[in-house]
Amino acid sequence: MNNTQEEVGEFTQIFNALMSLMRKFIFRVLRVGPIPTNISFIMDGNRRFAKKRNLEGLDAGHRAGFVSVKYILQYCKEIGVPYVTLYAFGMDNFKRGPEEVKCLMDLMLEKVELTIEQALTGNMNGVRIIFAGDLDSLNERFRAATQRLMQLTEDNRDLIVVVCVAYSTSQEIVHSVRESCIRKTKTGDDPVVLKVSDLEESMYTSAVPDPDLVIRTGGGDRLSNFMTWQTSRSLLHRTEALWPELGLWHLVWAILKFQRMQDYLQKKKKLD
Repeated sequence: MNNTQEEVGEFTQIFNALMSLMRKFIFRVLRVGPIPTNISFIMDGNRRFAKKRNLEGLDAGHRAGFVSVKYILQYCKEIGVPYVTLYAFGMDNFKRGPEEVKCLMDLMLEKVELTIEQALTGNMNGVRIIFAGDLDSLNERFRAATQRLMQLTEDNRDLIVVVCVAYSTSQEIVHSVRESCIRKTKTGDDPVVLKVSDLEESMYTSAVPDPDLVIRTGGGDRLSNFMTWQTSRSLLHRTEALWPELGLWHLVWAILKFQRMQDYLQKKKKLD
């Protein structure tokens, strides 16, 4: 290694150390105010990012998006956010071209199996992974991988990450009504009378609290059939940044907005 490479390496180490200190300071200040219990991310803009950067390959933008997932989860963990929900693959995504769908599913399987390897070597840093959605619609290998990863990380508690795959709210509600009716019938209730609490107990995402803050990237204003039941009291924050472009300052700004609007959000919850 020549002197130039050594100098670059030393500079990189110093820069990373300074960035780490800066993050700790920012997050300490941020924690003076309320921190969302659950932040949901609608990860939009991967394909536009690839087009913008002239990246080749159907999965190029999505691979860049997985890098963002890594950093955003790390930031949330350092801030002290206990739950994160990721909209990874909606039921409507199955309507895309078969080649693109296969490419996306293969990429997600690759990342799931890589995470399984990390879990087996104890490198999950306290992160628990939960998959939510119509998992029966996934192929056998993918479904087995999700079950394996959930099993390996079920005792982790530092950050709980819900990955919504093959998910849509409309599908979730149908599933919840069906499961609630089956459960009520087995208990002998006649006639079957469903309560809101019955449906909520059977939701795909019933294991975690409803989101306090929903962050949508890519400039969209819609929830796109994502957790519309659970986000009725959530703050929706939209950003023009495409998902692979989402960074530290975007996240900090969204949480600051959440903190500024606490009085309004609390009043709305009381009215509901």
